Amino acid sequence: MAMLKNLSALTILLAVTIALLPRATFATVGIPDCAKGVTGDCGFGFFKIIVLGDTSAPTDECCRQLVKAGKNCHNQFVESIVSSRKPIKGTISDVYRRSNETWNNCSATSSVSPPEPAH
Repeated sequence: MAMLKNLSALTILLAVTIALLPRATFATVGIPDCAKGVTGDCGFGFFKIIVLGDTSAPTDECCRQLVKAGKNCHNQFVESIVSSRKPIKGTISDVYRRSNETWNNCSATSSVSPPEPAH
């Protein structure tokens, strides 16, 4: 019985802790600051394509957002996923290949110019 009370107390403590954490904590983990102009829907779409191997193509608007954020930002996002050890489809090489394919396709079709690299 004492064990059940302790388990109940831990469950309540966990629920209160999660409720008090800012929601942004969960939304921004692993997302570089440079990607603030990429909407959540587009970011999730890129995640599905690059990490989970979804074969759908990103929308033109998502490609514009990606290219506007820049190649370095795109690479930072991919590196944060790879270093997080999140489950991926295939190998890490597959993730990098899908990442490069996504960037190349978006940059070739987007009417936005990527930002100049910082010197």
